[in-house]
Amino acid sequence: MAEEKAEESSPAKGGSGKKMMILGLAGLLLLGGGGGAAWFFMGGSHEEERQAEGHDEHATANDHSAQPGPVMELEPFLLNLADRDELRFLKVSIKLELDRPEETTDYQAKVPAIRDSLLVLLSSKESQLLRTVNGKRRIREEIMARVNTVMSKGKVANVYFTDFIIQ
Repeated sequence: MAEEKAEESSPAKGGSGKKMMILGLAGLLLLGGGGGAAWFFMGGSHEEERQAEGHDEHATANDHSAQPGPVMELEPFLLNLADRDELRFLKVSIKLELDRPEETTDYQAKVPAIRDSLLVLLSSKESQLLRTVNGKRRIREEIMARVNTVMSKGKVANVYFTDFIIQ
């Protein structure tokens, strides 16, 4: 009888040991697969993109168009904003980065037209719009578009605000 109990318990131990081993391997495979998938989607593919971008950056670094152009400063603007409820003023200093050397553009000849275009644009805005970061980004894009339509030789690559005061 003792032998029968030993025989009955030994297959059970072997069977439960096999089950534990299979469950352990399945868990290990799931963890390994999940980790591999996370590496692939988060880290691995980005590493290849970074390497590809690194090669592109070296290629464009040798290109002259990737170098920053001259930065031209406009005289500060002091103007009324289009607020209806209260009189508001804007004082803004703007610097324009050109896409090529100043000598090959018509920037100097177009400064009065650029200032006029920007005065009309800025005075049409309300202070609530200009106070937000998105509003400043939007007005920067509008300035770039306006100046690029005025200039026939050369374009503006970037617009920088060096002073921006609303009162």
